[in-house]
Amino acid sequence: MDWKTLGKNIAKVGAPILGTAVGGPLGGAAAGALVAGIFGASADDPAAIAQAIAGDPQAAVKLRELELAHKIDLEKLILDETKAYLADRQDARAREVATTQATGKRDTPLYVLAGVVVTGFFVLCAVLMYVPIPDGQGSAVLLLFGGLVSGFSTVLAYFFGSSKGSADKNTILAATNRPGRG
Repeated sequence: MDWKTLGKNIAKVGAPILGTAVGGPLGGAAAGALVAGIFGASADDPAAIAQAIAGDPQAAVKLRELELAHKIDLEKLILDETKAYLADRQDARAREVATTQATGKRDTPLYVLAGVVVTGFFVLCAVLMYVPIPDGQGSAVLLLFGGLVSGFSTVLAYFFGSSKGSADKNTILAATNRPGRG
């Protein structure tokens, strides 16, 4: 069991803020330590915490009380996680803008790598549809395909995701706020 699954289970029990904090990327250790403390479980083992919760008939009450006692700290932790996520997305777009401004041209290796990943994805899709996989090689091919799917998803998110929409919005705002415009 991982922190995310434990967080979902805690939210289902009736402590949604606590569950969100435990299941988040930054909160697992911090919020998990709080939960582990009230159940006497190991703070670094989500499975042990889940087992302790399952074995306690008063778990829902304890989790809700913990959530209420630490509500502000948990909400701050969730807010910090959200800010970190959004900053990471904005950093990708800012990198592109800074590179273009500094060099006067686009970051060609970025586009070449993105093109290779997208082309590789579609080529491997076609190969998997029309070429039989040799015996004993299925796992390796599917592992390669899984990596390519992940890379393809990242390329799509970078070029067409929320950071792209944010950049488009900034361009429109900059155009409407130019001197000389009404």
